[in-house]
Amino acid sequence: MEVYIIVIAFFVGITGAQIVSGGQLEVNTCDRIQRHGYPCENHTVTTPDGYILTLFRLPHGCLEMSDKGEPRPAVLIMHCLLCSSDFFVLNGPNDGLPFMLADAGYDVWLGNARGNIYSQRHVNLSSLSEEFWDFSLDQIGLIDVPTKIDYILKTTSESKLHYIGFSQGTTVFMMLLSSQPSYGEKIKTAHLLGPGVYFCHLRSPPALLIQKFLGRPSGLANIIGTLPSQGFTGILRLLGSNVCKFPLFTELCIEILNLFSGWDSPYLNRTLLTDLLTSTPADGSNQQINQYMQFITKCEFKRYDYGAEGNLRKYGDSKPPIYDLKNIHLGEPIEFYFAVNDFFATPEDIHSLFDEIGMQGNWNRVKLKKYNHFDLVLSINVKTCINNCIVDKLLKYEGRPFNGTLCKCFRNKAFEEG
Repeated sequence: MEVYIIVIAFFVGITGAQIVSGGQLEVNTCDRIQRHGYPCENHTVTTPDGYILTLFRLPHGCLEMSDKGEPRPAVLIMHCLLCSSDFFVLNGPNDGLPFMLADAGYDVWLGNARGNIYSQRHVNLSSLSEEFWDFSLDQIGLIDVPTKIDYILKTTSESKLHYIGFSQGTTVFMMLLSSQPSYGEKIKTAHLLGPGVYFCHLRSPPALLIQKFLGRPSGLANIIGTLPSQGFTGILRLLGSNVCKFPLFTELCIEILNLFSGWDSPYLNRTLLTDLLTSTPADGSNQQINQYMQFITKCEFKRYDYGAEGNLRKYGDSKPPIYDLKNIHLGEPIEFYFAVNDFFATPEDIHSLFDEIGMQGNWNRVKLKKYNHFDLVLSINVKTCINNCIVDKLLKYEGRPFNGTLCKCFRNKAFEEG
């Protein structure tokens, strides 16, 4: 649900920076990884409908000279809306989850959804065409994610992997498992940060404003839905990163971020702000945004709504199908991590998710009352509060030495008062 980054970058941009055409990122995810001394591989995989997706791989940790042929459990990490694999490596090796997992003995794969800056190729379509951008969250969840899973398992000769998703990365995972339950057999553990399934109680004022225009099928939503976005988002990256680096505007930018993701949080790592806005927004289809707005309007977790006529052509029914979460069955409970000050994945909506799948999940509620959506990945204490806990749970699953006391940032009773 990181649609707010578009608004942030535009807001700070009107302070006077020159608008020039946007281009590719100056550094990619592998550049960011390798400058810290870690190995990185660039992989591509083609989906059944022709999209060419990029995955970045950390095959082992910094201190290892080679893979040594030792078995290293695979982990797939998926990003948020309008983000990319860059999002998870901004923290660097001390705090960044991919680095920590690689050092702990895991084979880490960073995915990129179709349409983001690393996945804008197609076997037939140009990324400048409307046809290329005619996709929603459904295609990412039902096509991209399983394609990545199958590719990783084939490449590593593993039968299962661990999955970690943030925001949109959680949405598309739940879409996949509810529609293709057999993929549950390919998942060892799943760790979902800021899980985005229900949005009935979303509290972000700007998102609620956008929802009024895009929350229902309409001519405007249809026109916007397939417009190419990469030039516009390139301009926004330029503006946001150049304006927010000035001390005069830094705190304002932080407060705007907090307004969108959870008000008055003191935890966002301010040193990452310029780098964040240099790499984000990282492109995507406007239909992804439309679909989240539809979730808010209808309070339902369902496929993209094209309107009655469009739905009849697409689904054979005037209404889009609902994702049935009761189809989800994993060998291990899904680990959900959420915060009370998250304006997007609110505690009330997490409770609705709990009512739906109950014991299929472990519910990890952050104790810190001002923790918000972004803090789950980019906070100053993300290592001690979030990432140490995730790594420890993966080590425990694999039967490796683990601490067992690194999840103290969470309440065991997720929905208790206080």
